[in-house]
Amino acid sequence: MRLSRFLSVFLLSCFVFPAFSSADKLEDAKTAFDNKDYEKAYEMLAPLAEAGNAEAQTRLGAMYVNGQGVEQDFTLGFSWIMKAGAQGYETARRIAFKLCLDLVNQGDTTVMYNLGYMCLNGWGGEYDTHVCLGWLENAGKIGHEKSSKMLAKIYTEDLYGIAPDEEKATYWSNLSAAFAAGIDGKWSTEVPGGINDQPMELIFTFKRDDNTLRGTVHGPANRGYPMGRRIPIRNGKIDGNEFSFTVKSDLYGIKTTTDYTGTFLGDRLKLTAITKMTSGRGFPGSREIRDNGDGEFPPITLTAKRAE
Repeated sequence: MRLSRFLSVFLLSCFVFPAFSSADKLEDAKTAFDNKDYEKAYEMLAPLAEAGNAEAQTRLGAMYVNGQGVEQDFTLGFSWIMKAGAQGYETARRIAFKLCLDLVNQGDTTVMYNLGYMCLNGWGGEYDTHVCLGWLENAGKIGHEKSSKMLAKIYTEDLYGIAPDEEKATYWSNLSAAFAAGIDGKWSTEVPGGINDQPMELIFTFKRDDNTLRGTVHGPANRGYPMGRRIPIRNGKIDGNEFSFTVKSDLYGIKTTTDYTGTFLGDRLKLTAITKMTSGRGFPGSREIRDNGDGEFPPITLTAKRAE
C-alpha cells in the first residue's frame, strides 16, 4: 500500500524524540515500533496521545492508518494526526498534507476541504494561493458547505492576503444557501427539437424522500408536449448529489420512455436524457425524428435552473 510505505519511511526518517518528561516512554515506544512489536507500541503511545502529546498522537495516527497493532481505521488515524497538526507539530502537518494530496483525486469533498485549508496555512510548504483556493472551489461546487462558507469568508474578510471581492463572496454565499435548500422544488429547462422545431420548456417538480426522488414533469399547455399534463416520474433515486428517474409519455400516439441521470449542483441541475420511442414517427409539425435504428435516440445534455 503506497500510503503505508510512505508513512513507514517518513516516520523512520522524521521522528526524533526530544528530551522531556515522557522521553523514556516515547523512546520505549519507538523501540517497540522499530522492532515491529506494534501492540506494545500502541499500549505505550495511547495514553501519551490521550494526554495531548503531539508526537505520540502522530505515531498513533500512523498506526491506525496502516493497521499496525490495531484494526486499520484511516478516519481515526487521520484525526489523531490532525490533532497533532493543530498543536503546530510540523511532522504531523506534513504527513496530514501528504495523505490528503494522495487521496484528493478520489473526489472526496472533505479531503478537498482539508487540503485547501492546510495549503492556505502552509502545512504542505509553499504553494500558490490560487492552487489552495482551487481545492476549496472544487469541493464547494459539488456541495461541500464548509468550503463554500470558507470561500465566502475569505473574499469578505481579506484573509490569507486575498483581496476582498464582493461578487465572489456573494456567489459562494448563494451557492452554499442553494445546496442547503436541496433539490426540492421546481426546475425549468428547454429541450431542443420540439413542435415546429422550437425548444420545448419542461418543468420538473421534485421532492426528496430519503434516497427516493418523487415528482412530476410538465410543460406549458400552449407549447405541446406534454400538453400541460403533469406526468409522474418513475423509479426516482437519489444518492448524495447524484440522481436518476424515468418518464413515460404517450402523446399523439407517440409513446416514449426517457431515462434521466443528473447531478444536483445547488443552483442548477445537470441532466442527461436518453429517449426510446416505442411507436410513432414524430410530433405534428416537427422535423422527422431520426433514431439509431432501434428506437433509441442519442443522449442529450440539459441544464435546469430553479423556477419560480
